[in-house]
Formats: sequence, structure tokens, C-alpha cells
Amino acid sequence: MTSGAPGTDFTSRLTVAGTRLGRYVVGPRIGSGGTASVYLARLADNPEQLVALKVVHEHLADEKEFIHQFLDEANLLLRLNHPNIVSVHELGREEQTLFLAIEYLDGEPLSRLYSALRRRNQRLEPDLIAWIGARVAEGLDYAHRLTDEQGQPMDLVHRDISPQNVFLTMDGRVKLIDFGIARAAGRIAQTTIGKIKGKFSYMAPEQVLSSEFDHRVDLFALGATLYEGAVGSRLFAGSDETDTLHKLLFEEVPDPRTQVPDFPDELARILGRALESKPEERYATGHEMARDLEAFLATRSVTDAPARLSQLLVSLFAEDRQRRTESIRVLKEATVERNSGVTLAPPAPRRWPWLVAAAAVVLVGAGIALSTRSTPKLTTPSASAAPVATTVTFEVTLDPPVEARIVVAGKPVTGTPARATLPKSDAPVTVSVNAEGYRPAKLSLPADRDRALMVPLAKVAPPPSAAPTTSERPKHGGPKPKSSDSLVTDYPF
Repeated sequence: MTSGAPGTDFTSRLTVAGTRLGRYVVGPRIGSGGTASVYLARLADNPEQLVALKVVHEHLADEKEFIHQFLDEANLLLRLNHPNIVSVHELGREEQTLFLAIEYLDGEPLSRLYSALRRRNQRLEPDLIAWIGARVAEGLDYAHRLTDEQGQPMDLVHRDISPQNVFLTMDGRVKLIDFGIARAAGRIAQTTIGKIKGKFSYMAPEQVLSSEFDHRVDLFALGATLYEGAVGSRLFAGSDETDTLHKLLFEEVPDPRTQVPDFPDELARILGRALESKPEERYATGHEMARDLEAFLATRSVTDAPARLSQLLVSLFAEDRQRRTESIRVLKEATVERNSGVTLAPPAPRRWPWLVAAAAVVLVGAGIALSTRSTPKLTTPSASAAPVATTVTFEVTLDPPVEARIVVAGKPVTGTPARATLPKSDAPVTVSVNAEGYRPAKLSLPADRDRALMVPLAKVAPPPSAAPTTSERPKHGGPKPKSSDSLVTDYPF
């Protein structure tokens, strides 16, 4: 991977108005956490195209486990294409800085709406609870049904459904966000055995008690999220995590009608089913839950839920929106402070969904199974601004930069980077890499534009060591290791 100069702290310069990062002009920071900061940004050549840049903190650049998880999240989001799930435009890298360009959403998380209503001693009206819930349930149903490039279920589980991860836009849309700890078949960074991921107040009992759970934990968490809106307080809220877990495991879910006497019976039934302690008694799918919520709305002749949600958000967060509007104005007028020599190309259009097919490779040295990985694609600014042409150039760089046989469209190519000139076409072109001591890599993508591809290579597993001469009591309880022969070796870009 390309690295910056020693001591380079690229993120420290993002506070400068008009700083350039890849293809983007960076504006104010709009969020921050322990692993990344989120910035408002725009395309350098299109001030009207806004994005949110999730920029990994520089000190994590060498943390393999975290980077694997970050790439996992990016690849999952690149696969997902649903109106109720936030979209990712690009996975990029400049110097030692990794970032995601994410769909910019003008709005607030559901958690902030709940907090604002609580401060006013109000609760979210049942119609909006049901409408928001139906949108999230449909998004979850889509994610739960996701398949890999071979048509096999990915068994995706979000694992962190909560009011913080349901985003409401000012024009009345609902988006599910943050797949950072999602579990899926073959992911790079699976949960360590015995380590619980998620927020306790929204967890299904089996998610706490066992590593064996499925997508129905997300439906439980959605039920808990909607229940909070119904009664105005968090379900199973304890004085600390231990108390919360005790309530979750040993207490019954209170009927919302005990706290809100006029709460609709049918909506109470729907929430109760989603919150059943036994998975088999819950909704089987997100679509099934969404269907019941939509049926409830139909009985109440609700047709204007988006407008009502929009009106509520505008009334509660007018000052916040005004500040965002001013930040956007300043960003659009900003002069680019720095124009990097390298920008990062967007992922392939979604009309070729197979381009974001899963990759899988075994990183023997790190002891990690790596799959569903999207890798940054580098291209020069002049290439992205090139006039219409009849040919395109593919540049292939290897990570690590080892000697290898590189074949593009059936013809060997050489050089550093290896280059091939191809007729411009939407037809797929195969790129294959074979290097001694490394697993073969292969990808297929259209020759519709110039591409600079960074292909990560994984070392071949060493032969197993000789069996010990002394006998040892076999260990039980751990999962059976998956044969590396069953792993896919196609890389998506």
C-alpha cells in the first residue's frame, strides 16, 4: 500500500477549509468516534454533490484487525442497494488515510428525536412508530437475504439495531446505518468467541447467551427500538450493564399499554411478537414484520407519514438544520487548498452488481480469514478528466510488490505498474495474478474507463507441522476450521 511520509498526519489538515482528500473538498467535522471522524464534503469538480467522509484516525492505519473490520464494513455497504439503507459511493485511500465516501443525509438519528421528545414530555405518535419500523424492517429483510456472487446466503446480521443507527432525513426518509459490527459469512473480522457485540438494551437474549443466533436478533432489536418510542423510555434500562442484562434475561417485556393506556392494541401486539424471548415465536423475516406494520397503518388510513415525520423533524431541529445549511454554503464556495496528485475512483456502477462480489483469502501470517473485501482503486486526476476515448488503460499494482505473472484480457502485461490498453467497452475483462508463494487472484470488471487496480495478495498457508510425539487430550467446543480450499479467490474492485 502507498504510505505517506514518516510522521504525516493527514487528518490534522482536514480542519483547513477547502482541504482536498482524494476527489473531495473537505468541510467541517460533523461527527467523531474512537476510530473515525465524519466530515461534510463535496466533489472537487461538482460543488453540488455532497457526501459524508468517514475518515479513519491516522493512528489506526497499522492496526490490522481494525482495518480488516473497516474494509469489511465498506464492502458490505458497497453490496447493499436499498432505499432504506445508507449508500456508500467509494472506498478510498490517500497516503495513510483510509476513508469512506457515504451518501450525505440531511437529518437526525432516531435517538436524537427520542431525546428531543423526552425533553418536552412527549412520545412519538404510533403512526410514525409503525411507519419508521416498516421502513427499517424492509431494509433488514433485504440485508438478511443478501447473497454472495455464487448465490449463497451471506447470513448477514446487523447486530446493532438501535435508535442511534436509524437515521431520519428532513424530507421524511428512513435509512439504516452503521454495519460496522455486522456478522456475515466469511467476513474478515468475525466476533471473538465470548465477546458480545452490540448495545445491551436492544439485544435479544440469545445474542447475549450464545454465539449461535440468526437474523431474528435484529428483529428483536428493532422491536426494542420501536418500544422505546412508544413508551418514551428504554426497554430493560438498568442502573448499569449488569442490571440491564439481568432485566433482559429474567424480566418480562412490559405491555406498552400499561404505560400508555390509549396505545393501539394491534401495534402493541406487533411489538410484543417482535420482542418474544424465543426466536421461533418472533417474526420469521423483516418482510413479515413490515407487512403487519403496513396493515396497521392501512387500518388507520395513514398516507402522509413522510410529510408528518418531516414536519416533526423541521420543528424540533430547525436551528441544527440552519447550521448545516450554512456549513454547506461555505463548503460549496471553498477554494481547494490542496490538489493531491492522486484521486480515488468510485466503485463500479450498481448496474453491474457482480463487480462487488465477495473475495476471500487466507492471511496466514495474521491468522485471519479475509473475505468480502473491496480494495481502493487509484487513478490520476488527468485520467478522470480525460475526454471521451475509444480505448482505456488498466494499471495493476500488487500489494506486496512481488514478482508475478499478470494477465489482462488474456494477454500478459509487465511493468510497475503493469499496464494494458484495451478497447473501451462495457464487456467484462478478466485480470488474473499468479505469484509464487501467494494465492492466485482474479477479478472481472468492464473496460468502461481507465482503472488503476491495487491487488492485495495473500500468502499460501504453510504445510502443517509434524504431529507431536506425545499424546494430548483433545480440546472440544471450538468451531471446526474451514478448509481454505473452499474459499473464493476472486477480488472485487
